[in-house]
Amino acid sequence: MDDFISLPIRNVRTLAQLNERSLAFLIDLLVFFFLILMPFSSIYYEMSGINPQEISVSESMDNPRIFGILMVGYFACLLIFLFYLSAFEYMIGATIGKRMIGLSLAHKDKKMSLWKAILRNLAKSVLFNFLVFDCFLMLFDPQKRRISDFLAGTIVVSSRKIIKKFKAVNEI
Repeated sequence: MDDFISLPIRNVRTLAQLNERSLAFLIDLLVFFFLILMPFSSIYYEMSGINPQEISVSESMDNPRIFGILMVGYFACLLIFLFYLSAFEYMIGATIGKRMIGLSLAHKDKKMSLWKAILRNLAKSVLFNFLVFDCFLMLFDPQKRRISDFLAGTIVVSSRKIIKKFKAVNEI
């Protein structure tokens, strides 16, 4: 019986597909929700004196103080999510979700600026309502880019290692 050794011989980068990008974004949402938003919201509610179990939606809409506190928290969460996405993409070229799926950003200038990272992630965070419109272009662009990818000069790529099997040698 012959033994074989599998070794990576090179990395191949291909364009990331919509399902890969969507899964990476879902992972980022879960990471943000459980590791950042849950602790932040507990501290926020404690500091504001609001008990979310005791307030109904209609009561929070009718009370300007409570509504204002909730809106400040909402926009703070959007800005924190923007910071999470932009900081990871600026520093390491991918968010946690992208890394888990094997995706990364490729930028025409080799290193993306912080401003471009923020511009790229506005639709996924602060302008969340425009995310569907932002993704619409992906259906027609051969490089699968969103509008914000065009503006930032980026593409999302999938990195895979090509593995080759070699026959094992018993003697040197």
